[in-house]
Amino acid sequence: GGKHANKGWKLVYSGDTRPCPGLTRAAQDATVLIHEATFENDMMDEAVKKRHSTTREAVQTGIDARAYRTILTHFSQRYPKVPVFDGTLTARTAIAFDLMRVDLTALPRLPSLLPAVQELFKDMADDEVEPAGDGGGAA
Repeated sequence: GGKHANKGWKLVYSGDTRPCPGLTRAAQDATVLIHEATFENDMMDEAVKKRHSTTREAVQTGIDARAYRTILTHFSQRYPKVPVFDGTLTARTAIAFDLMRVDLTALPRLPSLLPAVQELFKDMADDEVEPAGDGGGAA
C-alpha cells in the first residue's frame, strides 16, 4: 500500500498550458499529475509564446502540488522528440511515451523505469538521424 492506499486516488491531466495557480490547486496532493512538457528548459521564450510548459516548469508544478507522481507528456513534434534529461527530473517524475499504460499499483516503481525510458528515447533519436538510404523497400 502506498500513500493513497486508503483514501482513493486522484488523477489530474493538464492540457497545453503555462504554469498557473489553478492547475497547481487542482493537482494538490494528486496521486498522478499528467503534465505536458512540450519544450525543453532552454526554450522558455518559445514556451511562453506558444502557451506551453517547459520540462522544468511541469516538474515544478508537480512539486508545488505535492503530487505523488508527475508523468511528463506531449513532447513537441517540431523539435527533437527526445526529451532532455538534465537533472530536472525528480524521484517523483516519469516520462510518458506513445501507447504507455500505467497500472496504479505500479506507481511506486514508475520513476525506477526512467533509465529504460531514456534508452527507448535514445533509440528513437538514433532512428531519426540515420542517413538516408537508397529509397529501396523490402526485398
